[in-house]
Amino acid sequence: MKNLILVRHAKAEKRSSEIDDFERKLTKVGKNDSREVAEYVAKILNKVDLLITSPALRAKETAEIFAKSFKSKPKVIEEELLYDGEVEEIIEKISNITKGYNNVMIFGHNPTFDELAKRLTGDDLHLRKAGVICIEGESFDDILSGKGKLKWMVDPKSLSS
Repeated sequence: MKNLILVRHAKAEKRSSEIDDFERKLTKVGKNDSREVAEYVAKILNKVDLLITSPALRAKETAEIFAKSFKSKPKVIEEELLYDGEVEEIIEKISNITKGYNNVMIFGHNPTFDELAKRLTGDDLHLRKAGVICIEGESFDDILSGKGKLKWMVDPKSLSS
């Protein structure tokens, strides 16, 4: 079985005219939430092979925190489409990258990730900041064509309740 794990970046600095959107950093809360969720996810998934992240700073910081939580050191790559791409483009790009891997995490932004989750599972899901959705399938082609199944979902709020 293959797992595609969608991760929305954690809480970041507020939008402002002084900071370019691309350069917004995680807040202290965002870093703590990322660590908490990453540690939980690392207990469920022993190994993640590949992390694909949006090049926006807040997504990269979230991906780095997750990468450190796994004993196996996953390969980390940046993909521009995860910042500003359309769902169709993202699906096509991911299908070309995932070959040869079993557990792949992608880090990005809403509303695109909510649309992507709905497209891949058929469920109307909402990813909170630092939220994670795991979609399982026989192959990444199955998952990316909408034949995957929601395996689990977690976010900071669900861990604290």
